[in-house]
Amino acid sequence: MSESMPAKKDRRIALVVVDVQRKFTGGAVPETGNRDIIETINRAASMFRSDGRTVIFILYDGPCHDCMYDKEDGDEYLHGIVSDPNDIIVRKKHMNSFRNTDLADVVRECGCDSVLLAGMLTQCCVLGTYYGAFDHDLSPYLLAGGTISTDERYNEAASVLCETFTLEEVGENLRTTKMPKPARACRAGRAEPAG
Repeated sequence: MSESMPAKKDRRIALVVVDVQRKFTGGAVPETGNRDIIETINRAASMFRSDGRTVIFILYDGPCHDCMYDKEDGDEYLHGIVSDPNDIIVRKKHMNSFRNTDLADVVRECGCDSVLLAGMLTQCCVLGTYYGAFDHDLSPYLLAGGTISTDERYNEAASVLCETFTLEEVGENLRTTKMPKPARACRAGRAEPAG
């Protein structure tokens, strides 16, 4: 008899913030990003850090195709994004943050069975990563109000197609879900990019 899947509220979630880099702004996404969404991402990250959980930032290495941003600081975080030296950085070269990276290993080393995704762009890298999680036997969720898109309709569609966590549900999960002691790599603060 197989073991049943944990309920959503019992999932051991890792917060994964995808591509909140300035180079993806300009045009349909303003250079300042979206203040409300950035605040939601920061609140979620603060909740995870306060609970002793790891926050993982995904950074895209390489040029942004079809982007309007042309300043030297394109690889920097969006204005207003709050990071911490203990956050883990995973670098990628593809839309799916799991492809040719050690993201799945990092998530598991942190004792997690699920990923809570935030960041940008919803219709590209966030959803690519969402569906890529299934290939690694990880359950994906989107942070409600925590993804940036070139058109709000993409966020609305994603919230219909994908499982989500609200900030309130995140708080409940962090209060009630017991986590195993993190592995050494999780505590290190950095994940080396996959070759």
